[in-house]
Amino acid sequence: MSDRKTPRGERELAWHTHLEVATRTPFLGATPGRDRDGLVGEAVYDSFAVHTALHRLAAGITPDSPLVPVLLPALMATRQLLALRSSWTGYCNERFALDPAATDETSEMSRQYVAAEVARAWPKFDEGKAAYGEATAAVREFQPVLAQFCGLDSTSANTAAPGGWEPFGLRLVPGIRIAK
Repeated sequence: MSDRKTPRGERELAWHTHLEVATRTPFLGATPGRDRDGLVGEAVYDSFAVHTALHRLAAGITPDSPLVPVLLPALMATRQLLALRSSWTGYCNERFALDPAATDETSEMSRQYVAAEVARAWPKFDEGKAAYGEATAAVREFQPVLAQFCGLDSTSANTAAPGGWEPFGLRLVPGIRIAK
């Protein structure tokens, strides 16, 4: 990073983005032993929040920001997930007989947390899994740079490294049942 002082707005956007990435990207904190195919649906469902945070960050930083080289690939990869979100929510609405306009906790969780076999039955699962793989790689590259930009220590900055410590952060919610 250059010697210039980072504007306050950039730092605030970075912190907000860091929070969204840490709490809404299932591949950064998967439960050991869980079939990762179920995470495809979760990633597609959460793609709106993640993509929005990344987009706001991209629009609010300067072109010479050290985030740009890793932010743009992460933004494009999450865009691929976002493009599948309406198909995913439609599939879940039909599968679980949900009112498409319903935003209650049970309906939202039924769209977000599903068993792996339910995710694999989604007609666009292969496309979703490919987009999930690309997003995983791009966000794992982006997250340590973002953490460093936010001033977090090197341990925190390396949490998303493959094989590294994977924090659960706010992702663990007691009592959540996986819909079948």
